[in-house]
Amino acid sequence: MAHQLAPHLRPATEAEIEAALRDVLLRGGFYPVKTDAAMINRGSRGRGSIRTGFPDLTVLHPLPGTTLCLAALVETKTVTGKLRQSQIERHAELRDLYGLQPLILRDPKEAVALIREARRIAGLLKERSQIM
Repeated sequence: MAHQLAPHLRPATEAEIEAALRDVLLRGGFYPVKTDAAMINRGSRGRGSIRTGFPDLTVLHPLPGTTLCLAALVETKTVTGKLRQSQIERHAELRDLYGLQPLILRDPKEAVALIREARRIAGLLKERSQIM
């Protein structure tokens, strides 16, 4: 039997990073949704399906006083993890066709910047709605 290092002595796995990211985002007021295409229907191209290479998480942040929310697409990777070809292609499609910028997060601490930005934007929208 191979000897395994204790979790605090080895690099975190992608699943561990994703779980920690979800925890940070939940505490920051986001609702994370697992959007892994492999969990839905690998490679499906039907309407409303999640295609292979789509980011791991879609995270939603409420905009108080409205039925709308802010959303971010998050790809989780380890420190040394690389995007698969399908991810490179899907992220390019999201950027080029829809103007969406998937984030690649490798450490739960990186989620703090996303939380700050969502709060900043929500605050600006609230200020603007009070002026009008």
